Amino acid sequence: MSETPKLTYVRGRGLAEPSRLIFAVKSIEIKEEYINTKDEFTKLKATGKLMFQQIPLLEMDGLCLVESTAQANYLGHKYDMLGGTDKERGRVQMLFCGAKSFGSSCAPVWTFYEPDKKEEMVKAAINSAKTRYLPAFEKAFEDNGTGFLVGSSPTIADCALYDILSYFEMPEYGDLLAESPHCKAFLTKFASIPGVKEYLSSSKRSPPPDDEYATRVKAALYQ
Repeated sequence: MSETPKLTYVRGRGLAEPSRLIFAVKSIEIKEEYINTKDEFTKLKATGKLMFQQIPLLEMDGLCLVESTAQANYLGHKYDMLGGTDKERGRVQMLFCGAKSFGSSCAPVWTFYEPDKKEEMVKAAINSAKTRYLPAFEKAFEDNGTGFLVGSSPTIADCALYDILSYFEMPEYGDLLAESPHCKAFLTKFASIPGVKEYLSSSKRSPPPDDEYATRVKAALYQ
């Protein structure tokens, strides 16, 4: 029997969430370990497991993998979530990277900044989503026609996209998906995958980031 995959990160969604969603799609149980203090992070770095001195860390199959994109691609290859042809694989990579960029531009990171920055950051996130990313992903869904981004089953691109779209349920974003029916339908479709549905309803699924989360991350990684 193979060893249970282990994911080490702070308690929260963050960079580890696409990998969690990949495991959920495949209904694979994982072990999670949380870094809560700077001392714990220092001790982890001293083990030599963190090639670039950063987390999340994924341990499985005798590997210690850092870099969230590398983790998602490793899992995608292992669990057949990278596309079935060369063209599909190329498109999956493009859309996965696009979804990651979408998250970098539009995720609710204002909790890490001074309160007076929030309004400006929310406006910038909404504008970027409306003008750059949502139209592109709407077209991708329309072109593919299956409810998923590529092919007829979920890929790592879908997992990365679900991660950012699920934040748009936060009140700060308003009704951002009102003019993006394909993305809105995708949220429901992806969440209905049995393993994902179980994960989303469990205590393992973290809420969106708030001030408490920002304080926790700063204490563990930066202070």
